[in-house]
Amino acid sequence: MHFNRPNLARFSKKQKFLAGGVAVLLLGVSSVSGSILFYDHVVVVNLPLPKIKPHGDIPFQPLTTYADSLNQQLPDDIHALPANCQQQNGDWIKNENLNAGISFTPSDWRSLQLYHESGSVLWLDRQSVTCGDRIKIHASLYPNSANGAIDKTVRTLEVLRVGWYGGAGARMMWNSGPVKLKYRNTPNLRNATRMIETRWPTTTSFTIGEDWAPGLYFAASLNKSGAIENIAPFILRSSSSTSKLLLVHSTLTWSAYNSFGGHSTYSTSNSKLDARSKVASLDRPYAGSGMNHIERDAIAFVQYLESTGLNIDQLSDIDLSNSPSLVNQYGGMIFSGHPEYMTRNEFDTVSAARNLGINIAFMGANSAYWQTRTEPSPAGPDRHMVIYRNALLDPQTDWQKVSIGFANRRINTPPSLLTGEKTAGVHVTGTMTAMSIPKWLRIPVGATLAQWSPNSEIDSIASGDAAPKNVHLLFSGKFSLTDPEAPRAATGRSLTAQTIWFTAPSGSATFVAGINYWPCEISPTCSESHVSEATRALLQSVTSQVLTLWQNKYVGKGF
Repeated sequence: MHFNRPNLARFSKKQKFLAGGVAVLLLGVSSVSGSILFYDHVVVVNLPLPKIKPHGDIPFQPLTTYADSLNQQLPDDIHALPANCQQQNGDWIKNENLNAGISFTPSDWRSLQLYHESGSVLWLDRQSVTCGDRIKIHASLYPNSANGAIDKTVRTLEVLRVGWYGGAGARMMWNSGPVKLKYRNTPNLRNATRMIETRWPTTTSFTIGEDWAPGLYFAASLNKSGAIENIAPFILRSSSSTSKLLLVHSTLTWSAYNSFGGHSTYSTSNSKLDARSKVASLDRPYAGSGMNHIERDAIAFVQYLESTGLNIDQLSDIDLSNSPSLVNQYGGMIFSGHPEYMTRNEFDTVSAARNLGINIAFMGANSAYWQTRTEPSPAGPDRHMVIYRNALLDPQTDWQKVSIGFANRRINTPPSLLTGEKTAGVHVTGTMTAMSIPKWLRIPVGATLAQWSPNSEIDSIASGDAAPKNVHLLFSGKFSLTDPEAPRAATGRSLTAQTIWFTAPSGSATFVAGINYWPCEISPTCSESHVSEATRALLQSVTSQVLTLWQNKYVGKGF
């Protein structure tokens, strides 16, 4: 038995009493084995959790070669998605962004860091919606991360559409007026899956307007000063539009990295207790790296994309998995910085879309690394994201559903089948230089992309039967570890970042940025931006040219 001694000066009298009482109680019970951890305002009691019994292994699958993947057909729809919004015609993105935005500047967005929860938090019962849907907000007061105190002043809840709006970055669509929130508890772990789920009651709700423009939205809780304390994103699907590009948001990856309640599918408050989540629930607010991914890979990226005026529809990865036929109306599909998690259906849909001549743009790195699946929660379908990472622990033994790496021999469909690349480094930084500039891309000879974030993840060209053969190298550069004392981060990796493109026999063209911070760095609003203005201008130029061309199905036939 051990416990980390809290700084009681940071606690109220009631909190000191509770902390001391729990510590005395547990220290007096010799049969209890565990630990007591103090995080700001809460006492987290980590007792031994139920262990997951391993089962027998599942069969290895033969390697799916790139040639095999060219025969992949579009999966059947699991179910149709309701679409009730108005049809979008003409330059609808430009017209939408003529509306007045909120009183934010790019600088305000850069300073908006929501990594740590403070003041109030919230989650929504839906993450993908259509016009007319009623959305429930589940909100709670939350202790200040600095002193553990709970600010009991009233809050305002707002719904904002993310866009450009002349640099404002968002447009307010709904406002609750003053709302008195209560403090709601976050349950401690009690289960073998180590899942954190908050079953808070509904605070209020709002209806998606019939005239709301499709796109990325978020509900926000604001304090009495008007400062945003927490956000909960959702995607409003397009019913029918003239858009030729589809942006797929990686909500599964957001969920995997969400650490609200002290546990994500990566991190835990006490690693010795093996408390890493095997199931991540969407029925809780976003925090930690999950919030980082939303800010940099979704909000900042969409703000830049809408500044270009390109008509781009948006979906969630779960939408794509459930309704693969939606891709048929588009010339190109876009994935943002870190689509690390995919279902089997989504993976196969991307492969099939390429075979149908639909162009693909992976604007990041470490794509399609983990196969996951979704399960229902009390709030609705697809609210639990499952990722055991170990085939012997996952109760699901079907190779198309088991939650392990796509490259694992029990699945044997490596990410390179889609991207032509493999993971080359994590938490690295460096410079990339133009190697071979194709005729379809107008950028300066000798162009460089410098000062990448030290938190970058990078990819480099893959080889072998599970990778395309006609890969063209656009940018390349040797990177270095941010922490040179972390040799494990370099084991078996080249630390070379490479931007590539290639074509498929169908005429589809695929662009792969090869670095996860690309979407963040093209936007002047991204809070984690590191690059110079010269590099940002070059990234914007490449991105705009690629996406403009990628609107046209079979664009690779002209390359």
